Amino acid sequence: MIEILDDLKYMNRLNYVEFKELLFSTSIDDYVQGKWVQFLKSPLHFYWGCSSDKIELVQKYIARCKQGLV
Repeated sequence: MIEILDDLKYMNRLNYVEFKELLFSTSIDDYVQGKWVQFLKSPLHFYWGCSSDKIELVQKYIARCKQGLV
Protein backbone atom coordinates (compact mmCIF):
# COMPACT_ATOMS: atom_id res chain seq x y z
CA MET A 1 0.00 0.00 0.00
CA ILE A 2 2.82 2.41 0.86
CA GLU A 3 4.45 1.83 -2.53
CA ILE A 4 1.19 2.59 -4.32
CA LEU A 5 0.72 5.83 -2.40
CA ASP A 6 4.32 6.83 -3.09
CA ASP A 7 3.83 6.10 -6.79
CA LEU A 8 0.66 8.18 -6.97
CA LYS A 9 2.63 11.22 -5.80
CA TYR A 10 4.07 11.39 -9.31
CA MET A 11 0.64 12.38 -10.53
CA ASN A 12 1.02 15.67 -8.65
CA ARG A 13 3.47 16.73 -11.35
CA LEU A 14 0.69 17.07 -13.88
CA ASN A 15 -0.73 20.43 -14.82
CA TYR A 16 -4.10 20.75 -16.53
CA VAL A 17 -2.73 20.44 -20.07
CA GLU A 18 -0.67 17.35 -19.24
CA PHE A 19 -3.61 15.82 -17.38
CA LYS A 20 -5.83 16.31 -20.41
CA GLU A 21 -3.23 14.94 -22.84
CA LEU A 22 -2.57 11.90 -20.66
CA LEU A 23 -6.11 10.86 -19.80
CA PHE A 24 -8.68 12.76 -21.86
CA SER A 25 -7.04 13.79 -25.11
CA THR A 26 -10.19 13.31 -27.16
CA SER A 27 -12.68 14.69 -24.62
CA ILE A 28 -14.33 18.10 -24.70
CA ASP A 29 -12.92 20.77 -22.40
CA ASP A 30 -15.99 21.02 -20.15
CA TYR A 31 -15.76 17.30 -19.36
CA VAL A 32 -12.01 17.46 -18.74
CA GLN A 33 -12.40 20.51 -16.52
CA GLY A 34 -14.83 18.59 -14.30
CA LYS A 35 -12.44 15.64 -14.07
CA TRP A 36 -9.53 18.00 -13.30
CA VAL A 37 -11.46 19.60 -10.43
CA GLN A 38 -12.33 16.15 -9.09
CA PHE A 39 -8.67 15.08 -9.39
CA LEU A 40 -7.52 18.14 -7.46
CA LYS A 41 -10.27 18.01 -4.84
CA SER A 42 -10.31 14.27 -4.14
CA PRO A 43 -7.71 12.21 -5.99
CA LEU A 44 -8.87 8.94 -4.44
CA HIS A 45 -12.43 9.46 -5.64
CA PHE A 46 -11.07 10.38 -9.06
CA TYR A 47 -9.09 7.12 -9.27
CA TRP A 48 -12.06 5.08 -8.04
CA GLY A 49 -14.08 6.45 -10.94
CA CYS A 50 -11.47 5.66 -13.58
CA SER A 51 -11.89 2.86 -16.07
CA SER A 52 -9.19 0.21 -16.33
CA ASP A 53 -7.75 1.83 -19.45
CA LYS A 54 -7.31 5.12 -17.57
CA ILE A 55 -5.63 3.32 -14.67
CA GLU A 56 -3.28 1.68 -17.16
CA LEU A 57 -2.37 5.12 -18.53
CA VAL A 58 -1.67 6.31 -14.98
CA GLN A 59 0.54 3.28 -14.36
CA LYS A 60 2.50 3.89 -17.56
CA TYR A 61 2.94 7.57 -16.70
CA ILE A 62 4.25 6.70 -13.23
CA ALA A 63 6.65 4.13 -14.71
CA ARG A 64 8.02 6.79 -17.10
CA CYS A 65 8.43 9.19 -14.18
CA LYS A 66 10.32 6.60 -12.18
CA GLN A 67 12.65 6.05 -15.12
CA GLY A 68 13.27 9.78 -15.36
CA LEU A 69 11.56 10.08 -18.74
CA VAL A 70 9.02 12.66 -17.58
